[in-house]
Amino acid sequence: MVWTVKQNCQHPHDHLSSDKSASIMLYTLEWTSQESSFYFILNKTLRSQDRKELLPWFLYRRLFIFALSKLPSTKHRIIYRGIKMNLSDEYQKDKIFVWWTFSSSTSSMEVLERFLGQNGSRTIFNIECDSAKDISRHSMYQNENEILMYPARQFQVVSSFNSGNQLKIIHIKEIQPPFPLIHIPSTSSTIINPIENIQPSFLRIQISSSSFTNNYQNKKLQDLIEQCQSQSEVNLMALNLNDEDMKIVVKEAIINKQCKELYLQYNKITSVGASIIANALNNNATLEDLYLTDNRLCDKGVRSLMTILSLNSSTLLLLDLQDTSITDEGATYVAEILKTNTRLCRLLLGDNEISDRGVERLSEALSYHNNTLISLNLTNNKLISELGIESLVKMLKHNQTLIYLYIEECDLSEKGKDKLRQTARIKKGFKLEM
Repeated sequence: MVWTVKQNCQHPHDHLSSDKSASIMLYTLEWTSQESSFYFILNKTLRSQDRKELLPWFLYRRLFIFALSKLPSTKHRIIYRGIKMNLSDEYQKDKIFVWWTFSSSTSSMEVLERFLGQNGSRTIFNIECDSAKDISRHSMYQNENEILMYPARQFQVVSSFNSGNQLKIIHIKEIQPPFPLIHIPSTSSTIINPIENIQPSFLRIQISSSSFTNNYQNKKLQDLIEQCQSQSEVNLMALNLNDEDMKIVVKEAIINKQCKELYLQYNKITSVGASIIANALNNNATLEDLYLTDNRLCDKGVRSLMTILSLNSSTLLLLDLQDTSITDEGATYVAEILKTNTRLCRLLLGDNEISDRGVERLSEALSYHNNTLISLNLTNNKLISELGIESLVKMLKHNQTLIYLYIEECDLSEKGKDKLRQTARIKKGFKLEM
């Protein structure tokens, strides 16, 4: 299979290397059984909730995405994608959604009509986007005018109508999420040397080597981690650790020791250090609990962590972000990943600057999009007031998995607290702390 495509990519177009062109052609190969096709298996894996299944695909995905980034974007503002079923009920006007897989489309209505036929239930997506890539010159089937969209693209439904003869036409447009769900290298970029080869080049968060001193050492920290058992806890609380120390923590604790619990409370970690930690979380299969209380991560640091968690590529179950200077902006980043993350069970956001607006964002995500989180701590967010009660009540009524809510020392009246208590009593086994 690989040998076949390599033989067809000896002199590729668009200044691609043979390997890059072959990675695209391999994706386009069609087997007699669709379920056996390379693209089908890859996209099925991308949809899987078990992110460990993606690990064997890492090197190919990196090469494939980097190859696509080198291609010019399609000249067609509108492209087309067809499905042999009626999807109109799933794509109502104004709905916002994410396509997590690579999505094939075409610039030719003639090609699309040949694929869909003239009878039976059919849906055509008219897709308005700027990021799709024309892969026709690297495809095994060049007459199909194939256009490929990157995974993790967010769209909004503009309109939907019945064209007759069981054909539905849905117009969607690409929109930008609050933070990038995946980083696409620019055509002029090079792959930055990763922190001890752990961070993939296509992730959004990359740390410039000029940010740190190359010969930085902390022997006390290294010795302390060395004494810890493998696949256990590493306690580094209150050691005055800074951002440069996080490179050591990543290499020695997360990679070498494969720690399950990492305690970094009461240090001097900023958003830069948070980015280093975030990179280490991608495709990490051991770290389950991460404690970061009382570090100056701010919203920027939270954004780095949330970008990784949105990929569902880590095993993190508990995330402690108490007293890390998070505002409603950071709470919004957290809310967005709660809509897609399928691993995180416990989230600590106490002692921050989250207000009713942030509570509204979190509650909306937990009401309709999350069935994983079981514990949420919002204690001592003084900006949460009576206005946030309705959002929390709504969340308690709709969410089926949350069983612990801590909201002590917020600016809530007794009347508001009573309203929360009454709602909580209806939920069997629910624990509310105010």
